[in-house]
Amino acid sequence: MKVFAISLGCPKNTIDTEEALGSLGSTNSGVKLTNNLQEADLLIVNTCGFIEEAVSESIDTILAVAKEKTDGQILVVMGCLVQRYGKDLKRELPEVDIFLGTGSPRSLVSLVEEQAIQQVESPCSRILTTPPWRAYVKISEGCSNRCTYCLIPMLRGKEISRPITEIVSEINSLVSKGVKEITLVAQDLTAYRNDGKTLADLLETLVEDTDSPWLRLLYLNPGKVNTKLLETIAANAVICPYLDVPIQHANTNILRSMGRRYDNKYIEDLMSRIGSLLPHVSVRTTVMVGFPGETEDDFQSLRNFVEKWEFDHLGCFIYSDEKECAANNLPGKVPPDTAMMRKDEIMSLQARISRAKKSDMVGRVEQVLVEGVSSETELLLVGRTRHQAPEIDGIVYLNKGTADYGDIVTVKITDSHVYDLVGEII
Repeated sequence: MKVFAISLGCPKNTIDTEEALGSLGSTNSGVKLTNNLQEADLLIVNTCGFIEEAVSESIDTILAVAKEKTDGQILVVMGCLVQRYGKDLKRELPEVDIFLGTGSPRSLVSLVEEQAIQQVESPCSRILTTPPWRAYVKISEGCSNRCTYCLIPMLRGKEISRPITEIVSEINSLVSKGVKEITLVAQDLTAYRNDGKTLADLLETLVEDTDSPWLRLLYLNPGKVNTKLLETIAANAVICPYLDVPIQHANTNILRSMGRRYDNKYIEDLMSRIGSLLPHVSVRTTVMVGFPGETEDDFQSLRNFVEKWEFDHLGCFIYSDEKECAANNLPGKVPPDTAMMRKDEIMSLQARISRAKKSDMVGRVEQVLVEGVSSETELLLVGRTRHQAPEIDGIVYLNKGTADYGDIVTVKITDSHVYDLVGEII
């Protein structure tokens, strides 16, 4: 059976897609991925329903795929959009044959009618949609934080952590197939608790019991990043020197309105601890502008924080007013044009910071994971250092030397741009 799959949204959705594909069988038993929609037997769209922009993208994608669907093809729509608007979708999208919410991607096999596909029982059964040298591994599902702007607890339920033995088994299975970089993901990695073990305990076990060359962490709640976790990262070279700590804001009043369980003083102290314990780490954060009640002074406190701490990577998002969220009822809505100007100001500032930081890397020698040929010219290879996460940060253009895709090579950085680097294999 040939399968055409589109996964929208975050890496956690990517994993759900891979597990759904894995439930249909392995490539050896007849399931084959295809980029050609017309030749596929099964069409899968895994959706995001987090904010209005994501909802619109998901619906547009479903309609585009449905328009190309032919007789005999089965169209599956799964994920957060279904979890949020299930009944309405079934009424409005008769072209869709199967709807599947979050939490049970492996049940797809039982929903695909008239398909004689034997379900693979292994908990590590996935068909990777990422390049074969990197993969995401989910260590927990759901979220128990109650941020006032966020739908995740409604869409994915309370946080449930996976057993360490299960995570070790999955990573070892992936590494045995050639995966070089494992990125651990969850809505909140720092919430990990299983059988009395914390995220730091999990990392120590993964370093000891797996052979992954690179372990990367995404999504650390700033309010739960403790000294033990930072020391564990510092003590193990396998763990990439990369922290993704989405602060969301730097003004204490806005943070309280957001339901974030820390204040300005805490994140100032956190940044100092990170600098002291991990002086060579790269820090990514995300911030939100236009939250209800955000005054110009509140925004300037955020801008000043970004300017002071000079994050290596930063994403800025405009608050999205979702009716199911508590923040929807807050007064002081910020006009869209004001929010957009604030976003532009933050990103302009970050561009200047990023340019300077990338320039400081010229002359350094870094390990680079080769990702393939540049989309701009076949004369250049591209890759990423341990300081660059896949698909969200910049890349390294390699203009000298040869390597195979998936190789980890030693590179001297020779030039830099705003977000990207240039180097040569040595």
